[in-house]
Amino acid sequence: MRIPKLAGMAVLSWSAAAILPAQQPGPVRETAEVSLVEVPVRVTDREGKPVAGLSAKDFTVTDDGKKQSIVGFDVIDLAEKTAAAPASAPLPAAARRRFLILFDLSFARPKAIVAARRAAKEFVLSDMGDRDLAAVATYSVEKGLNLLVTFCNDRAQLAHAIDTLGIQATAVQGDPLAFVFDARQLSAAFEGRAGTGRSEASSAAILETLQVLASLQRARVDEYSRGRVRHLIGSFSALAEALDAVEGRKDVIYLSEGFQSRLLVGAQETSQEKEWILSGEMWKVDSEKRFGNTPLRTELSDMTALFRRSDCVIHAVDIAGIRAEPDGQAEAASLGPRESQDSLFEIADGTGGEVFRNANDLASQLNRLIARTNLVYVLAFRPDHSRKEGEFHELKVKVAASGAHVSARAGYYERRGFRQQSPLERRLSAADVIANEIPVDEIPARVIASTLAGTDGSAVVPVLIEVPGGRFLAGEKGEKATAEVYVYANDQDNRVRDFFVQAVSLDLAKNRERLESGGFRYHGELRLPPGEYRIRALVRNAETGRMGLSVSSLHVPSFVSDQPYLLQPVFLEEKGNWLSVLGRARPDGGAAGSAGYPGSDLNTELSPAALPRIEPGRESKVCVVAYHFGSPGAENLRLGSQILASDGRPLQEARLAVLGKSTPETDGRRTLLLSFTMPEGLAPGRYGLRIMLQDAATGLARQASAPFLVP
Repeated sequence: MRIPKLAGMAVLSWSAAAILPAQQPGPVRETAEVSLVEVPVRVTDREGKPVAGLSAKDFTVTDDGKKQSIVGFDVIDLAEKTAAAPASAPLPAAARRRFLILFDLSFARPKAIVAARRAAKEFVLSDMGDRDLAAVATYSVEKGLNLLVTFCNDRAQLAHAIDTLGIQATAVQGDPLAFVFDARQLSAAFEGRAGTGRSEASSAAILETLQVLASLQRARVDEYSRGRVRHLIGSFSALAEALDAVEGRKDVIYLSEGFQSRLLVGAQETSQEKEWILSGEMWKVDSEKRFGNTPLRTELSDMTALFRRSDCVIHAVDIAGIRAEPDGQAEAASLGPRESQDSLFEIADGTGGEVFRNANDLASQLNRLIARTNLVYVLAFRPDHSRKEGEFHELKVKVAASGAHVSARAGYYERRGFRQQSPLERRLSAADVIANEIPVDEIPARVIASTLAGTDGSAVVPVLIEVPGGRFLAGEKGEKATAEVYVYANDQDNRVRDFFVQAVSLDLAKNRERLESGGFRYHGELRLPPGEYRIRALVRNAETGRMGLSVSSLHVPSFVSDQPYLLQPVFLEEKGNWLSVLGRARPDGGAAGSAGYPGSDLNTELSPAALPRIEPGRESKVCVVAYHFGSPGAENLRLGSQILASDGRPLQEARLAVLGKSTPETDGRRTLLLSFTMPEGLAPGRYGLRIMLQDAATGLARQASAPFLVP
C-alpha cells in the first residue's frame, strides 16, 4: 500500500489527561537468582478437615535430614471465591490443585468406562475450582499412556476429551502441548455441559469400540497377565517421572476395575494344595500362585515411590461399582470384589492415596477430596547442598499441631538436563510454564499483537514475536537449531479460542553470525471474536531447552460499531540482521500472517520491531492504524505524543512529523506513517512512546503506546 503525502493535518502535543487517564503499571513479579524449593503442604485433622490458622513457626522442614530455614510462607484457601481475573490475582504455581483424570481402558469393562465418563465430566464442569487445573489421559496395554489434554482449566476441551476418550476421530489440531484436544471446540459455543446430547448419542459408538478392544483380552494365562501388569507399572513409572516436571501436588484420579491382586500377593491355597503341603509334596504347589510374584511386587513398590517423590497421589476409583449389568468382556469380569479392590489398594496406598469403592456415589467422594485439599500451605527454603543433576533429596515436614496429619511430597529431584528429559517431560514442562504463567526469560521473547477488522465479525490478530539470536543460541554448538513457537489466546473463561504452534528450523551454517548480531522475527496470526484475552507466547530452543515466556493482555473490539479505535503503534526499522519467518498455513485454509502486521506493507526495506533500539537524535518511522476517525476525505485529525518512563509516567513531548496517511477504507481503517526523532539527554533504558489521536469534528479521542529502548 502506498501512502499519499499529508495535506492539512494538525500536529500538536497535549497532556495525557486530555484524552484518557495515565496508564498504571501492573504487578511486578520478581525472580530470585538463588534457587528456592517450594513445598505445598496439606494439613488435616482426625476427621480429614483442613487445619487453618497455622504459621511458618508451626512447621519444621528437613532436607536430607538437615533442618531448613523457611524463607517463604504462604497460605492459599482454594475454597475462596474470587471474581478477580487470574492475571490480577496470581496464584503460586506450587499451590494450585492439579487433577489428572486417568481412564484405564485395559483393566475395566467397557460399560463401566462409559458410565465413569459421566462422573468425570460432571467433576470438571461443576466441581473443579476456578483456579484448579485438570488433565485427561487414557491407558491401555496396546498403546500405553495417551495424554489427551494437558493440565489446564479449559473446561470445554477437558469435557470433550472425556466424552470421546480419544477413540472417536477428532479434528486435526496440531497442538503438541495438548492444550487443545479438538480444534472444533475453539469456536463452538460452550453451554455449561459441553455438548451433553452429543456425548450421550456417541456413547453407543464408544461402547461398541471398547467392547471390541475388550474382546481381545479374554482367556489370559497368568504369565501373560503378569506381563500386562508389568506393562502398566512401567507406563505409570514413566508417567510419575514426567509429572515431576509439573510444579505442585498432582492428584491422579485413576478410573479402573483393577487387576488380579493374586499376581502380586498370591491366593489362598485350595483344599487339594493343603493336602499336598501336609503330605510334603511341595513341588506340586505353584509357589507364585500361592505367594505371588516377588519381582512384580518390587516393581510396583518402586513405581509408587516414584509417584511420592514426584509429589503425586493416586486416588483409585473402583468403577466396577457403577456397571449396569455383567457383560463378561474384560479380565476383571472374573475377579471377586476383594481381589480387584486389593490391587487398586496396592497402587493407591503406596502413594498416600485411597480407594473410592462406592463409585455410584463418586461425585460426593470427589467433593470430599476437594474439601480436604482446599487449604494449602506453601513453604519455601534455600537448599545448601551441592547440586547434582537428577539427584534425589528426601524431605520431611512436621507440624506442631496435636493430632494433625501432614501431607507433603516425599522429596524432590535436582532438575535433569533438557537432553535427558523424555518427550512427555518436555511437553509437560512447557505446558506448565504456559498454564501457570511462570516467569521464564532465558530467551527474552518480545511479543506484540494487533487487531484488524475481519470479514466474519471476528478480528484478524497479527502476532509478531521477536527473538534476540544471541540469547537463543547460547550453548548451541550444532550447525542447525530449532525454535519451538507456541502461542495461545485464552478468553476470560480460560478457554483457548485460537492458537498456533510451529517448529522453525534455522540453518546456523549460513546464518549464525547474522542471528547472533540480530535474531529472528516470527509472524503468526490468530482469529478472535470481540472480547478480552490473555496472549501467552513461549519460545524454546529444541536442542538446549532454553525458553522464554511472554504474557500480555489484548482487547479485541467490535469493529462493526463506529466507535474510534487506535491500535498499538508499530516501530519500523531496517531489517538488518533480523531474519523474518512467516508462520505456516492455518488449519482453516488461511495463511498465517497473510494479513501482514501493520506497517509491514509500507516499505519492503523496513520491518516491524517489537522492541526497537533507538539512538538519540536519530529519526525513526512509526506506523499508526486507526479505525473510525473522521469521514472519508476529512482532514480534521489531531495528533499528540509523549515519551513515557518505564513505569508509565509522562516525561516530555515527543517530536513527531507526519509523512503520509491513507484515506479511510470501507471498514473505517486509516493508516498513518509518522517520523519520530529521539530527543537528546535520555538515559539508557526502556521507555514508551504514547500516541494520541483526536477527531476534531466529534471530539472523540484515543491513545495507545509502544515500548522502545535507548541503548
